[in-house]
Amino acid sequence: MQVKRFVIAVAVAAALATSASALDAPIEAKGSIESVILYRGQALVTRVVPFEAPAGTVELVVRDLPEQILGDSLYAGAQDGTQVRAVRYRTRAVGEAPHEEVRRLDEEIEGVEKEIRKKQDLQQTLAGRMAYLGKLENFIAPTAQVEMSKGVLNAKTLKELTLFMFEERGDQADALFELKEEQKELQKELDLLRRHRAKLTRGSSRTEREALIFLEKADAGPARVRLSYLVGNASWSPAYNLRASGKLENVEIEYNALVRQISGEDWNGVALTLSTASPMMTADAPALAPLLISLQRPGKGRQAQPADEQMLRGQFSAVQRKFREAQKSLQYNPDRYTQIDRNWKLNMVSNSAQGLELMVSGRNTRALQELQRAESSGLSVNYKLPGGTSVASRSDRQIVRIADLTLPTTFSNVAIPLLTEQVHRQAEIANNSETALLEGPSSVYLDGDFVGKGTLPVVARGQKFVVGFGTDPQLRGWREFVSRTETIQGGNREVTLKYRLVLDNYKDQPADMRVLDRLPCAKADIRVTLGDMEDAISDDVEYLRAWRPTGILRWDIEVPAHSAAATARIIEYSFKMEYDRNMQIDVVSEERMQTEMRAKFERQMLAN
Repeated sequence: MQVKRFVIAVAVAAALATSASALDAPIEAKGSIESVILYRGQALVTRVVPFEAPAGTVELVVRDLPEQILGDSLYAGAQDGTQVRAVRYRTRAVGEAPHEEVRRLDEEIEGVEKEIRKKQDLQQTLAGRMAYLGKLENFIAPTAQVEMSKGVLNAKTLKELTLFMFEERGDQADALFELKEEQKELQKELDLLRRHRAKLTRGSSRTEREALIFLEKADAGPARVRLSYLVGNASWSPAYNLRASGKLENVEIEYNALVRQISGEDWNGVALTLSTASPMMTADAPALAPLLISLQRPGKGRQAQPADEQMLRGQFSAVQRKFREAQKSLQYNPDRYTQIDRNWKLNMVSNSAQGLELMVSGRNTRALQELQRAESSGLSVNYKLPGGTSVASRSDRQIVRIADLTLPTTFSNVAIPLLTEQVHRQAEIANNSETALLEGPSSVYLDGDFVGKGTLPVVARGQKFVVGFGTDPQLRGWREFVSRTETIQGGNREVTLKYRLVLDNYKDQPADMRVLDRLPCAKADIRVTLGDMEDAISDDVEYLRAWRPTGILRWDIEVPAHSAAATARIIEYSFKMEYDRNMQIDVVSEERMQTEMRAKFERQMLAN
């Protein structure tokens, strides 16, 4: 009876031990990707991981995390009575048992390696024999010389020894050559076998990336956990197709995203959001350190005052690049000391940026203000794409549609005879949609025909922008230099120049045309005056504000149908320059133009 009770007790204990070990074993799951927020360079991936477990403490292992995961970015959330206690990232090496062909190759490789070792041993033996022959030769030659001096030389014996030496050396050399050739062939065979084996076993040894999630479960049964993590090698950029019909009333814009992701996992049917923001995985605000300044003699400091706007642009760009890198490092903080170090680096970069503000002077002050505004004017937008989107993990770019827009447009024909005889179509488009547009390349179509490529600027909601639609072959314009007269008035020289702008329209209907030309943009010591004209300068407010002060002339005219040759539309104008009679006109050098006008020219172009 006691023995029976003892057996039952042992069985119960074993059962309880087995049950306890089963409960303590971690639960493995993979889950599926539910949503992705794709940033510029990274992506925030969220997996939904369903599992089933009893109440109490649960260790959940999420397998098959992607190769480009940023381990410090892992976080998890749960609902319905399940609480996440901790999340940890780990990697481990995983191997697979070799199959039969690999075992056969291993045997062949071992056999070839054995044969190579034999050849090497034989070569060493032959090398020893060759060394012995050398020693024998060193013995025979002095002995023969001594015997010759004593008159007791045995010529027959010397001949036999000499012939023996020659034959042996020849035989040994041939044998050594054969061994080396055989070893070379064996080495080729060994390399081939090893390459074949490497091809068969490629991927058999890999690194498994896993998330360990420690949970506290209130009730037994099924539950779900959402696991999120950042991955690298994922980005997107905007691209556009612009289409217009012959009516020239609206422009249809296909707003696409060129997506590239090689994170190591495919995104199949996910809720995809495209974002221009930066992912932030830390809840702490950055700390601001004091800025220390001191006085020193010019030229002794590490940061010199920018001499011109071009140098200022270079310094500003370098500082901003470092500033963005420092900000990016604060996306997540693995530990307190790393957080302090990264905050300090961010403050040091900001010191350089603020140093430019403290030292800039003159016209560069205005330039720095404009550079700072341009840097901070980027739109931070999120485009949540409807439905499920699939993006495979591969190196080539994949097109994802963001939006289809139809926007009201005003078309115009722009002629710049000074630069080209071609007349270009321009569309002024009003973005009355709810979608902000980012800067990106565009392909332009008119009546279904490809016109050319361009670049769309950053366009906020409600903003207008200009897009080129190529040239109109039925319109043409050129510039004629009519005359130059020169007179002396007291101490001044007066020079009057006349020009003619000729505009052709081969169409059956009139064409509205915007015609551009220019006056010299001079300093105060040269006075430039525009003469009287039949065609008035444009009264467009934006043109008068931004371009007219720089000497750019613009006429908004109508060119009648069938205007060409004798019936061409003509614009005539003249201007007068007055300056010291002892001086002469000279065009400013390209270097000076680069310093004084390039930045302003770029800003005006970007504004249009």
